[in-house]
Amino acid sequence: MNQVTLDKYASCMEEIKMRTEVVRSFAEGQSVTPYKQTTAESICLQIRKILELIALSSLVANKEEYSKIREKFHRDYHAKRILNTIEGVNPEFYPVPCRQVLDKTTRKPIQNIALKSGFLTRKEFENIYDRCGGLLHADNPFSQKRDIDNFIKIVPQWMEKIRALLNLHEVQLSTEGLKLFVLMQAESDGKVHVTTHQRVESNA
Repeated sequence: MNQVTLDKYASCMEEIKMRTEVVRSFAEGQSVTPYKQTTAESICLQIRKILELIALSSLVANKEEYSKIREKFHRDYHAKRILNTIEGVNPEFYPVPCRQVLDKTTRKPIQNIALKSGFLTRKEFENIYDRCGGLLHADNPFSQKRDIDNFIKIVPQWMEKIRALLNLHEVQLSTEGLKLFVLMQAESDGKVHVTTHQRVESNA
């Protein structure tokens, strides 16, 4: 995987960070529109785009294999369809959130341990994507009125799960043993850092 690909992945993650700040601003009442419904819709739009960027970053990481079955991959944007297509070529594509274990003396990372809970699962990804999409449509006068207040209250929980998924994550590439290691906010410069890790087999 070349540096251009790593930079494209990092760019998706940086945009997620910026859009996350927009969601936070609306959810905490720092930014508002004159109409509560459009405030909720503004939040929905940003969350949908965040989820699309997660899917597009997966496309970036699996572009070589993905392009073999999707000739017009450069036009893709629908998050659920992208994920379903990628899963066909790389079943282990979904980000694996981790926590770092630091050396007690040097304070340098020595191991990544996968999180067991608290992050956005694949199933939750699709559920939230659909719920936000539904709220972006006008209300049918004959359907049950949507609870906008409840939606706005649940947004911080969703965003925390997205943060937990991405904060420090690994991505299994289609090449066996090759992974991306992604740090959303490096202490050195506050930017996204993306590197590749190749598993080395030990000779017993």
